[in-house]
Amino acid sequence: AHMIDLCVDYVGRDGVADMKELAFRFATAATLPIVLDSTEVPVLEAGLEMLGGRAVVNSVSFEDGNGPDSKLQRLMPIIREHGSAVVVMCIDEEGQARTAEWKVRVASRMIEELTGTWGMHVQDIVVDCLTFTIGTGQEESRKDALETIEAIRELKRRYPDVQTTLGLSNVSFGLNPAARIVLNSVFLHECVDAGLDSAIVHASKILPMNRIPEEERKVALDLVYDRRADGYDPLHRFMELFEGVDTKAMKGARAAELAALPLWERL
Repeated sequence: AHMIDLCVDYVGRDGVADMKELAFRFATAATLPIVLDSTEVPVLEAGLEMLGGRAVVNSVSFEDGNGPDSKLQRLMPIIREHGSAVVVMCIDEEGQARTAEWKVRVASRMIEELTGTWGMHVQDIVVDCLTFTIGTGQEESRKDALETIEAIRELKRRYPDVQTTLGLSNVSFGLNPAARIVLNSVFLHECVDAGLDSAIVHASKILPMNRIPEEERKVALDLVYDRRADGYDPLHRFMELFEGVDTKAMKGARAAELAALPLWERL
């Protein structure tokens, strides 16, 4: 990991007290930067006060607008005072952005607000373009992965210094674990190619492209880019490829593949 996300939001507990205790422990024990993750402004402030180094605050958005009582206006003075970087969610008053145009419009509006009103540097802004599952088969979700890739590409074109991140595994929600590993890996590869800087991933469940069988990789790409054709639905084909396959079987196939190699190639 390159950063540690610290979230203490839990119904019924005192988030401020928990954040003070845990942020203090991380400040003295961890060598990685801390991402303070909460929906509550006082909890984020408590964490920032405990950290001597520079933190990242997760997150700000236009979910409740930009008025004097909005979370954005309450949180930004604290972020500016402590000099932290900030994660921006592509959410506005209409909801979570689904299309590339909507995502870029929300991100651009927030970047202009943070740099213009609050004096932040563009490179200290980390935009999460959001992704949704493409495994449901519902028509409205078919292009969600493609829209996210295009949003990342356009955002990096407009703001070369802005940082981007993504909660990667959302894209494969609902599929079986073996299928999720392949889809997440292919999607991550395409996002990085578009300019993605960071991602929330389970590192042991990401495969390099050359480790994924050709048909699985091709169908996953067709699914990500919604390349349907007469008689061919990549989602149906992808689910067929992984019917009855589990992660143990995938690991076993890899072990057998390694065992068949000459010693020096194995090393």
